Amino acid sequence: GARRGTPTNSRGYRDLERGPARPVGVRRALALGDSFTWGAGVEFDDAWPQRLERGLKRRRGETWEVVSLARRGMDTAEEARQLADEGLSYGPEVVILGYCLNDSEDAQGWERRRAGEWAQARAERQSGQAPPLAERSALYRFVRDRLWATLQNRRFVENFRAQYADDYPGWRAGRAALADMGARCRERRVPLLVAVFPLFGSPLDERYPFADLHEKVARAAREAGASVVDLLPVYRGVRWDLLVVDAENDEHPNEIAHRMAAQALLTALDEVVPGAGPVAAHGGAPPP
Repeated sequence: GARRGTPTNSRGYRDLERGPARPVGVRRALALGDSFTWGAGVEFDDAWPQRLERGLKRRRGETWEVVSLARRGMDTAEEARQLADEGLSYGPEVVILGYCLNDSEDAQGWERRRAGEWAQARAERQSGQAPPLAERSALYRFVRDRLWATLQNRRFVENFRAQYADDYPGWRAGRAALADMGARCRERRVPLLVAVFPLFGSPLDERYPFADLHEKVARAAREAGASVVDLLPVYRGVRWDLLVVDAENDEHPNEIAHRMAAQALLTALDEVVPGAGPVAAHGGAPPP
């Protein structure tokens, strides 16, 4: 049966028990990332590392393990240290980094500031400052809240984009971390594959405001020696609210989004890590 819930292995990861020594006859991939890789809001078997493991076995006719060291809230610098301290000891044939655009946040990240400002402004609006007559008008409240949300969204986009300025500390640290990961993987002759996830709270069409940031991350990853899978084209045109755990409260990718990511990675790995098994015979099979 399917493995459900949140299994935790002896090292504290949401994964099966994986010993450092790679078993004979087993091929290994290493998955690094934050909550997008950990699988926040989805069943264990629905997260992309588990889907990718099943897909590799089925597509290639080989025995694969995808070792996941993902933790919620990690950034690229922490993932680089994790790769150096632990990740490479698992003997992976490929390292896959799930990159989320908020990985460039510094300790005073905009998300935390925005949450505080929103709560403060909401309290002010509820403190009786608005005209009593207007407050009783549903139309007034609707227009007021819509304008407030539009203003906040514009500020969010502007502040988020500022996190990718060349001199922004979080992005400087992120570029250095990608370079470090690339160097360590080259030293071991292990390919590095970076999968760039979109922010799902925005329309995934021509209105998506961060497409150029995807290219900026991709350029830095390629300069570090990595192959890149930009997942924005994979999701383009799909309604974002159908790809998240809860459109009102949780914009983490849901099981549909994880399945699409796993399929894109499965295809990319055909070039990054040639298979010894019958790839052609299983080429059309999606991850189960």
